[in-house]
Amino acid sequence: MQQSRAILVGEEPNEITVGKLEVNDPGPKDVLVESRVIGICRSDIELRDGHLDHIIPVTYPVVPGHEWSGVVAGVGSDVTRVEVGDRVVGECLITSHDWFGCNVNGAGSDLFLAPEQVLHKLPDSVDDTMGAMVEPFTIAFRAVREIGGCDPGDVVAVVGGGMIGLCATAICHANGSLVIVVEPNPKRRSLALELGADLAVDPAELDDPVSWFRTHAGVDGPNLVVEASGAAPGLALAIGVADFRARVVMIGITATPMIPAPLNMIQAKNLRIQGVTGSPDVWPAALRFIARAGIDLSGLVSEHFSFDDAGDAFLAAEDPENLKIHLSPAGIGR
Repeated sequence: MQQSRAILVGEEPNEITVGKLEVNDPGPKDVLVESRVIGICRSDIELRDGHLDHIIPVTYPVVPGHEWSGVVAGVGSDVTRVEVGDRVVGECLITSHDWFGCNVNGAGSDLFLAPEQVLHKLPDSVDDTMGAMVEPFTIAFRAVREIGGCDPGDVVAVVGGGMIGLCATAICHANGSLVIVVEPNPKRRSLALELGADLAVDPAELDDPVSWFRTHAGVDGPNLVVEASGAAPGLALAIGVADFRARVVMIGITATPMIPAPLNMIQAKNLRIQGVTGSPDVWPAALRFIARAGIDLSGLVSEHFSFDDAGDAFLAAEDPENLKIHLSPAGIGR
């Protein structure tokens, strides 16, 4: 057993503190990891504010960090998939009730334990900053796969230019599709264009979506819609802009219980609609895709903090102008 500096959620109610954590020696199937980079996402904010307790059992204090990259520092006696010195990333879901970095101590510690089953080696061409973005990337990657993929013949509308939406943009661009991002924030529209979007439009311009798509894309609407905003207007818009017989995949998460939407259009347009949560079973393929396609999302990192400044990092993550906030043990930037 050894002591490690750790970011602690809930040591004081609704607060982020930095303290010491006792880290056990690895069990037979455990891996000891040295943290390199972790990202903060909305669920980390919800964890801090006590809003995940109704979904999973959380015992505070808990160490956050489910978007991360690290280096193997030790292995248990039965570990065979990784060895000391390997650069790794890891999945969030351990069991249906155990989420790494949510109710199981995560990567926000100089040293931490992770089950071998959730770990994947990082390709040499993928740096630590990009490694910490693999987890959100896999969510978009699985969504596009589950709905049937895309190719150069497809016109894709990505509704929402947040982290997941921009990952979907990069994926669909790498697959050769014509990609149109629908996003009200001009900064995020600019980031979408940098990641390969052909067009980025404010949803306020889509009062007549058929006319707009005919003018700008030569079609009546996208034949694939990726809804990644989680906003009530975005969910409704995804159905409204979709072309006849289009596919619509819903990734965005919303807490709004009732959303007005033109559900009659599902039948009238012969739409295929699918919801996707999480990213099981796609990590090896997603990592190959990132490496072979040369996906680089490092430009989406707004600020980089040291673990010692974790409280400030969480505050920065709440600023809508910041897309992704990263932390590392010594505040090493990309």
